[in-house]
Amino acid sequence: MLLRFGVENHGSILSYQELQLTATSLKDEDACVISLGGEGGRALRLLPVAGIYGANASGKSTLLKAFEFFVDAVTHSHSGIAKRKGTPYQPYILDSNYEGTASRYDVDIVIDDIRYHYGFSLDGKYILQEWLYSFDLNASRQVRSVMFARETSSDGEVEVVFPGKSLKGENKQIAKLVRPNSLFLSVAAQNSHPQISSIFEFFTKIANRLNSNISEMAISEQLTAYFGLDEQRKAAALEFLKAADVGISDIDFSRIPFKEREIRMLKDIEQLLKQHIEVEVSDGGAESQDLFGESGFLKDKLSIKLMHFGKGGKTYPVKLNSESTGTQALLQLLGPVFARLHEGGIVLVDELNTALHPLVSRELIRLFQNPVTNPGRAQLIFTTHDTNLLSGSLLRRDQIWFAEKDPEGVSHIYSLSDIKVRSTDNIERGYLMGRFGAIPFVGCGLDEFAGILGKTLE
Repeated sequence: MLLRFGVENHGSILSYQELQLTATSLKDEDACVISLGGEGGRALRLLPVAGIYGANASGKSTLLKAFEFFVDAVTHSHSGIAKRKGTPYQPYILDSNYEGTASRYDVDIVIDDIRYHYGFSLDGKYILQEWLYSFDLNASRQVRSVMFARETSSDGEVEVVFPGKSLKGENKQIAKLVRPNSLFLSVAAQNSHPQISSIFEFFTKIANRLNSNISEMAISEQLTAYFGLDEQRKAAALEFLKAADVGISDIDFSRIPFKEREIRMLKDIEQLLKQHIEVEVSDGGAESQDLFGESGFLKDKLSIKLMHFGKGGKTYPVKLNSESTGTQALLQLLGPVFARLHEGGIVLVDELNTALHPLVSRELIRLFQNPVTNPGRAQLIFTTHDTNLLSGSLLRRDQIWFAEKDPEGVSHIYSLSDIKVRSTDNIERGYLMGRFGAIPFVGCGLDEFAGILGKTLE
C-alpha cells in the first residue's frame, strides 16, 4: 500500500509537496483505516481513499500527473527510454530559471510488512540520484537498511553502491547495465531480480484515469479483460451498475469473425510494419515478430452488447456508443476499479465529478472504504469539485486534501487535518465559504462583469 508520494519541481509544483495516506490521531470514524505490521514493532494505520479539492488550475491534476510521471519512469525507463538521449522532464513552468534544475520524486510503500522508501531525481539529461531504503515494520526497533544508492556524474558515469547485505542477488552485474538515463530499479526488474521484482510489480498495479477522453475500444477491451471470463466478478460489477441505476442489466460478450477484406487489409498492414519496425530483444539484436501471430487474433473481433430492461420486463441490446457520456465514463472506470479491489493496487482518477452523478461517486468511494468490498486493500486517489462528498462523514478529515496556488502561481498541497476544524463541523459549508482556502477568487461581481461586457459590445 501507498503511505505517501512526494514531488518537487514538476509542472506548477516548485517546492517539495507530498500527499499522505497515513491516518492521523484524529478521533474520526476509523472503520476504513487499514492496520499493517505491529507484531512487536510499529503498526501503521493507512487510508484507502484520498480526495483532493481546489480551484481550476490550482495543481490538483498536476499532483496526479506527477505521480503518473513517476510510475511511468519506474515501469518504462529501461525498456522504453534507455536507448534515446535524455530523460522525460517536466520542471516548474512559470520561471525559466528552474529549467535544467533537478526534479525529485519519491514514495513510501508497504509490501508484506516491509516499508520501502524509494525515489530518484533527474534533470532531463540524466537520472542524477536514485535510492531504496527498507524498514521492517515487525521489528521492535525501526532501523533503516540502505538497499542501494545510485549517483550519476556530470559526464554520465553511473555508480551504484550496496552498503549493506539487505539486497541480495546479482547486484553488481545488473548495475553494469544501468544507463545514465535509466533507473536501476527498472533494470533490475527487467532482469528478474528476486527482491526488486515485487517492488516493481507494485507500480504495475496502478491504474490511472487522468485522461477524460472516452475510448469505445478501450472500454470494450477493459470490460472483456476484467469480466469476460470471470462470472463472479462480472456479477459484482452488474450489481454495482444496477445500484447506479444506469439501466444495464447484463453485459453480453461475443466475437464476430473478420470479413475476408478486413483480414487482407490487416495482413497488408502487418507486412508493412515488419519492414519498418525492429523489436528489441535481450541480446541487443533485433528480430521480426508476427504482430498478429498465430493466436487467432485475426479470426474474430470483439463485440459487446449492453443489455437494458425495456417494456414488458424484456431486455434489449444497446450499443456502447449509444450510452450516455456518464455511463461510458462509469464503464471506463469499472474494470480497473474492480480489478484493484480484488487484487490490490491504486486507482488514480482526475475529476471524479466530471461525468458521474454525486451519488454514484459516493458509492464508488464506499467500495474502497469498506473492507468487505475491498479485500485487496486497494487505494483510490481522486480530484474533484464535488462538495457533496464532504458531507455525511463519507471521508475522514485526513482523507481530504486541498491544492492552492500562491500569487506567483506555485501550487501548494495541504490536508484538512492540518486545519483547526471539528469532525462535527459542516465541512462542505466551510469549504464553500473559503474557510479552508483552495477555492477560486472571483475578482469582480456579476454587476461589474455585466458593465464590462456591455461596454465591450457597444
